[in-house]
Amino acid sequence: MRVIVTRPCQSGRRTAEKLRQRGHDPVILPLTAPTHDVLAAARALKQPYSAIAVTSAEAIRALEKLEEGLEPHRDALLFGVGRVTAAAAQAAGFTRAQAAEGTGLDLADRILAHFRQTGPPQEPLLYLAGRPRSPALERTLSAAGLPYRAVECYHMLPIEHAPERLHRLLVETPVEAVLFYSRENVDRFFSLSPFMDGFAALAQTRFYCLSRNIAAAVPAAMSERVRIAPSPDEEALLDLL
Repeated sequence: MRVIVTRPCQSGRRTAEKLRQRGHDPVILPLTAPTHDVLAAARALKQPYSAIAVTSAEAIRALEKLEEGLEPHRDALLFGVGRVTAAAAQAAGFTRAQAAEGTGLDLADRILAHFRQTGPPQEPLLYLAGRPRSPALERTLSAAGLPYRAVECYHMLPIEHAPERLHRLLVETPVEAVLFYSRENVDRFFSLSPFMDGFAALAQTRFYCLSRNIAAAVPAAMSERVRIAPSPDEEALLDLL
């Protein structure tokens, strides 16, 4: 199956390799690229915190750029979403990384459960966030009254692809499947130049989404060809193919 991977390059290459191992033909089409605000991360770590929360491995990559400046913080309790983020934290030297499978909401539940067991934190939770991002984690923490500081340490910037390249990838050769990992990338994908006059090139395409929230952003005309992972992790998503 010819599968369009809309993830950023680094994670997209990892997904493409998984697809090849499953016998598919992946096409990496990153719609965004990360830029890391290392100074923001450094300033955030200088302020007292009880634990660190991250929802993406991009936050860990921003921290890694601190090099020796990260050393005093590697024993900090770190909460992350998913095995990939936890593995990135461990590879960066964090010795107390915990993973919550699922979404930012699941991460919030994990954090709140921890502090219910250990008692209220003496310092705020440090949420090393990106932009754009889902508000679920912050809303849940605020509703529970848990103090936190959200600091943006990476931004996902849109990539402009040449119209000729997009036409070659998305129109000249039929697209059988597209993988979506965020609502923002759904919006960007359907706004690409080959689809400005309609979605005829996608008449036989199926759209595989990591969650219902992401699937809701797919145009209604194609909703019958949307597939949603039974759990918000990549293995469950790829099992649908």
